[in-house]
Amino acid sequence: MASSTFQTESFVSSRSRVSRDWPRRIAILNDYVRIPYANGSSFASQLLYREFRKRGHDVVVIGPHDPDARAAELPREHVSLPSLPLRNHPGVRLALPSRAALDELMRDPPDVVLGQTCSGLLELGAWMRQRLGVPFLCVNTVHLPSVYNVMLPDSLLNNETVRGIFSERLIPFAERQSARLYDQSDGLIVLSSGLASYWRERGVGAPIFVIPRCIEPRLFDVTARRDPFPAGTQRGRRLLVVCRHSREKNVERLLEVFARWIAPAVAGSTLTLVGDGPDHDAFRARAALLGVADRTHFVGEQSASDVAAWYQHADVFVYASLSETYGQVVSEAMWSGLPTVAFEDGMGVSQQIESGLNGVLVPPGPDETAADWRFAVEVAGLLRDPARRRALGAAAQRLTRERSDIDASIERYYAAFEAAREHAARRRTQGPFDQVSTLCRWAAVHTMTAALGTIRKPAIVNRNGSQHPSWDDTLASR
Repeated sequence: MASSTFQTESFVSSRSRVSRDWPRRIAILNDYVRIPYANGSSFASQLLYREFRKRGHDVVVIGPHDPDARAAELPREHVSLPSLPLRNHPGVRLALPSRAALDELMRDPPDVVLGQTCSGLLELGAWMRQRLGVPFLCVNTVHLPSVYNVMLPDSLLNNETVRGIFSERLIPFAERQSARLYDQSDGLIVLSSGLASYWRERGVGAPIFVIPRCIEPRLFDVTARRDPFPAGTQRGRRLLVVCRHSREKNVERLLEVFARWIAPAVAGSTLTLVGDGPDHDAFRARAALLGVADRTHFVGEQSASDVAAWYQHADVFVYASLSETYGQVVSEAMWSGLPTVAFEDGMGVSQQIESGLNGVLVPPGPDETAADWRFAVEVAGLLRDPARRRALGAAAQRLTRERSDIDASIERYYAAFEAAREHAARRRTQGPFDQVSTLCRWAAVHTMTAALGTIRKPAIVNRNGSQHPSWDDTLASR
C-alpha cells in the first residue's frame, strides 16, 4: 500500500487525543427511523445516538419515512426521506432522494456523516461528501454473500442456475459497488479484523478502522430477572440461540445438529430459539420433522430490554451463523457470562471468541458432517461439565466487558472522526455532474431492490409484537 494512503487495520486506540469541540453535529444514516423488529445494526445506531447526545453533540438520524411510526418511536431530531416498501420484509423501507429532504439537510449540515447502513442510502453520505466536503465514514453491517437468499423463494433458491448467477455475478457486482462507495468515503469502519482483510482483498483503499460494537450495561446488568424459560426445561440442560429467523443464520443446520447428536446424547437437553423472521414457520416445521418438536421451544421475538433474562437463565449459547459482520447476540451472551459454542466464521464471531479460553469455536467444514459432530460433542461436553461452563462463562464475561466498554468504543469513534476529517481535507469536493449521478444511482438501486422484494411472499416478523427501546429512552419498553 502506498505510504500516502492512511489506513488503520487494528483497534483504534481508546487513548487517541482528539478535540471535543468538533464535531458539533453528527448525522447517522440508518435504514430505520422506527425500529419495528430486532435489528443489531439499528440497536447499535440507537446506542451511538444516545451516547453522542449524552456527550453534548447534536445528532440527527436520517432514514426512510415510515408511515407506521409513532412520534415516541422516532429520534428527537431526524430527517425522513420518501420511501418504498420492501414487500417481502414488512417494516423495511427503502429511502429515496428528494429535493425537500436535501434542502432540509443543507440548512444545518452535519460536521461528519456516519453511514450505519449497507443500502443505497450510503449514496447520500457520498453526496454530502461531494457537495460540502463533509467527512463521511461508512460502517459495514452486512456480509453480502449471505443475504441474497433472503430475497428468493424456495423454487428459485434451489435452482442451481439462479444460485450461480447470484454467487458468480450479482454478489461480486454488489461487492464492487460497495467497495466503490467505501472508496468515496473518508474511512470504512468494520467490526472485526477479518472483515478488514475481506474488504482490502476486494480493493478498498480507503482507511479502515476496526471498532467492535459495545454493550449497554443498563440492558444486560439488571440482576434477579425472573426465569422466562418454559416450564419443564431443566437447569443445566438449556441451550439458547438468539437470532433473526432467516436462512442465512444457519438455524436449520443447528436444528439438525441438536436432533441428530445432542438430544440423543444428553437426557433432558432442550434448545430454545428466541427470534422471528421470514423462515420462522419453516424452522418449526423442520424441528417437527426431525422429531424434536417437544425439545425445541420457539418463543418468538423478545424486546431488547427483556432478552437479558434469557441469557441469564440459559446454560450454553449455541450459534451456527456464518454471515456475521459482528454477531451482537454472541457479545450479549458472553457479557452475561454465558459460555458459547459457535462455528468459526473468520469474521465477527471469530473476533470475539478465543477457543478454549472464553468459548469454543468449531471449524464449519470442509466436511460438514464431521464439523456438525464436533460441534455437538463440544456442546454435550459443556452440558455435562458445570465447572467448565462456569470457567468459560467467567472468562467470556471479563474479556467481553473489556472489549465492549462504551466509553472505550466512543473514544475509538472520536479518533476515527478526527482521522476522517484529516482525510477529507486532502480531497476536493465534486462537481454538479458527479452529485447528480450519485443521486440517480441511489434512486435506481432502491427502486430495483423494491422490485426484487416482490419475488418472495411477505414474511411475518415480530409476531409477538415486542416493543423495542426508543431512540431516546433505552428502557422505555419495560
